[in-house]
Amino acid sequence: MKQVNADVVVIGAGLAGLTAARELAAAGKRVALVEARDRVGGRIWTVRTLGGQVVELGAEFVHGRPPEIAEIAREGKLQLEESSGARFIYGVNGLESSDDFFAGLRDALAGLSEDGPDQSFARHLDVACGGNDEAKLFGLEFVEDIQGALAERISVHSMARSRKASAAVEGWRSFRLTQGFDTLLKVMVNALPAALVSLHLGHVVSQVRWSAGQVKVLALGAEGEVEFTADAAVVTLPLGVLQAAAGDEGAVQFEPALDKKLGALAALYMGQTMRVTMIFRERWWEAKGADAFRGQGTVYSNEDWFPTWWTPQQKSAVLVGWSASRRGERLSGRSDRFIGEKAVESLVRIFSVPTQIIAAKLLSWHVHDWQTDPFARGSFSYVSVNGGNAQAELAEPLAGTLFFAGEATMSDGNHASVQGAIASGKRAAREVIAVFKGVCS
Repeated sequence: MKQVNADVVVIGAGLAGLTAARELAAAGKRVALVEARDRVGGRIWTVRTLGGQVVELGAEFVHGRPPEIAEIAREGKLQLEESSGARFIYGVNGLESSDDFFAGLRDALAGLSEDGPDQSFARHLDVACGGNDEAKLFGLEFVEDIQGALAERISVHSMARSRKASAAVEGWRSFRLTQGFDTLLKVMVNALPAALVSLHLGHVVSQVRWSAGQVKVLALGAEGEVEFTADAAVVTLPLGVLQAAAGDEGAVQFEPALDKKLGALAALYMGQTMRVTMIFRERWWEAKGADAFRGQGTVYSNEDWFPTWWTPQQKSAVLVGWSASRRGERLSGRSDRFIGEKAVESLVRIFSVPTQIIAAKLLSWHVHDWQTDPFARGSFSYVSVNGGNAQAELAEPLAGTLFFAGEATMSDGNHASVQGAIASGKRAAREVIAVFKGVCS
């Protein structure tokens, strides 16, 4: 068995892991960065078609102006483009412009607060909306379709924290990295000093054996088993992987078990989302008078399969469909062909265009099922009712040896976000460095 020694093993090379590795290396620590996939990025995954079209299979938007992302963008001289298209709603009268889309949400979101007993968002809607069924529907679609959570499960307290965190960075604004989200990853990877950080892609971790001041991580790579030995480990595994049962593909066994984390893991959930990117020969929706998508735009509907659609760029012949929560669960595990067919069906109904026209213009569609991905097991995390301390408990280090990062460990409202993943990596690295300083002082 191959042996690799380091000061710290970082498990997972998503943004949390890349950030932790960079911060630890800056403090002079030798880091072994271990990743199951053959790529870095985790739930950020950018692919490019033969025609050069950028397709985001994971994260696409930068919500607001978070300093964590702005810092990396400045370092790499990356260009961020603000999304400024019109919003439309598809209803009984077809596509209608919504000058103030969020007006319908005001009643539904009114009164969200961390004061008083926690409750589900579904219960909150019953009280806040009363007999206003339209406002209630807006609220349900917002939390289930946009945020990917179940309304009867998600905590109102956590939603209030998220809204506060979002407001602090102008979260109502949306930006895209014009050359692809993976450009952010390239900046991070290029910043890792080769003399201190060894990157091990395609190494699937199976066991983490730990005691105070010592960690052994067993992983299987293309050339066989590898044992990584270090004084500490930063665990950046997605929540869904930490929740996986023993024997499940991608599950990691901790010895001793993470008993102190069981309560936190039981109080957190992974959102279920599915997105499909449809690439066409031309912007047929403009030729057919679909004014909603002249330039950039977003359409919201109550469609059964893909209710939300947007155009990612001004001139590209691309539509992105979004399906989340219960809808996403119904699509998960289905074939790419089935997903593509349901996407076309939704477009046919929303735009009142014959199937033949859409099919004739369609070049390809692209999708990734994060729910069935053994190294993700979901899209992003959310908090259940009365689970307010779960994220902080999940983040708490164990015996000054195991440290935890990832968006699900953020208790300040920045979970389920790219900036949250980056911030968590920085926090975990600081915790490790503080312990090392204490041992050496």
